[in-house]
Amino acid sequence: MQAGNLPQAVSGTGAYASLDDLIGLRHTARRLALPRNQTATNPMTGQLRSKHQGRGMDFSEVRLYQAGDDIRSIDWKVTARTSKTHTKVFQEERERPVLILLDQGPSLYFGSQVRFKSVAAIRLAALLGWTALDQGDRVGGIVFNDQTHLETRPRRSRKSLLRLIHDSLSFNQSLGKTTHNSQHNQFSDMIQAAQRTSRHGSLIFIISDFSNFDADIETRLKQLGRHNDLYGIQIIDPLDRELPAPGRYSITDGAGIQEIDTRSRQARSRHAAQFETRKRQVQHAFQKVQGRFTQIAAFEQPDEYLPNFFDQRGSL
Repeated sequence: MQAGNLPQAVSGTGAYASLDDLIGLRHTARRLALPRNQTATNPMTGQLRSKHQGRGMDFSEVRLYQAGDDIRSIDWKVTARTSKTHTKVFQEERERPVLILLDQGPSLYFGSQVRFKSVAAIRLAALLGWTALDQGDRVGGIVFNDQTHLETRPRRSRKSLLRLIHDSLSFNQSLGKTTHNSQHNQFSDMIQAAQRTSRHGSLIFIISDFSNFDADIETRLKQLGRHNDLYGIQIIDPLDRELPAPGRYSITDGAGIQEIDTRSRQARSRHAAQFETRKRQVQHAFQKVQGRFTQIAAFEQPDEYLPNFFDQRGSL
């Protein structure tokens, strides 16, 4: 549903996202930096690149062979040339998979200021994707609504990110134009899919209004957070938190018009209490897996907000 008059002439505003705006966010992404790894899935793994000998890693240097070195890493060409045994030293690969889980369900098709929540969510996803790619991380994602989801496996590839953006835009453009009657919770299925797609140590962003958050999702979130760093970002509209001033208002979903009455003090209090209860529920779920949670208003510019969010732990 929509409320108020939203401008659509300016890029990144209104009821639907645009491809030009989502691609243009790559320039904004250069001012951001994603957090470094928090999860230690291996006792040899830390936040910095550490030197190891072995295969499947980045070559670092050649040095004289030492007792205990893996003979498979001996550089026979250098050994023959110098008549002294040399071994290759490798640097463990530290590129990190970044997975973006994007909600484009019907509850996000709403906005009262600047842009719809669905537009804010897809812009944030694109911004995080461009930032990850710019840092040399592998980026992928899952976009979902109340009917289905599409997966893009993490790759260090502009083509892969553009595929995720196109899939997200397809979901976004369908909002308000199709009937959604599914009783099945795709959010839960999406987290299960993320468990299959993600590697241990992945940085996972979940962007949603969390309107369908329940005990089953919380359980799956706990499983996903065991070996990954989770960041929950709730997209909100001012009217989610507090109903407008007492009166009668007309709202529309693009197909029909409905009236709401906000003159009841009890209804206004109940609305605000439900919002705070859901916020605490979701926030607590992320805290239990040592994840992070925040709220971003749809009218805010995420590139101005995210640095403070990432810096709250100091080590990010």
